[in-house]
Amino acid sequence: MSQHEQSDQPAGRHDETRAGGGDVHIGTMTGGAVATGSHGRAVHRAAPVGSPSEDVTRELVAALAMLNEHLRLLTPTEETAGVRSEIETIRADIDRSGTPPASSLERLRAYLEVGTTAVAGLSSALPVVQAIERVLG
Repeated sequence: MSQHEQSDQPAGRHDETRAGGGDVHIGTMTGGAVATGSHGRAVHRAAPVGSPSEDVTRELVAALAMLNEHLRLLTPTEETAGVRSEIETIRADIDRSGTPPASSLERLRAYLEVGTTAVAGLSSALPVVQAIERVLG
């Protein structure tokens, strides 16, 4: 804009917009994310269609925490290490994406459904298996 042109903006407002400041107005928006400013970062964390609800995922996280606590009562074995590893993988994916990976849920369920293992005998194993069933559908 030249010196002779006039702006619709209030005095001082033009310089603010040039510098990256100013207002943003979004009339209607469904989904997605918007970021403004030089350091803005838009993150859209909507669950993909067909993914478990937040309530079901929270229930799974709570059941996993209880199972993890009960694992401390057992003597460390290859089996308990495998279960802990799957729990860590599931929790990390939930923290990162909001959705637990089906492959890890299936492996954990397999550990817990084998009736001859010490982990399967823990009282907290059944709620985890039930939560996995709800997540996987």
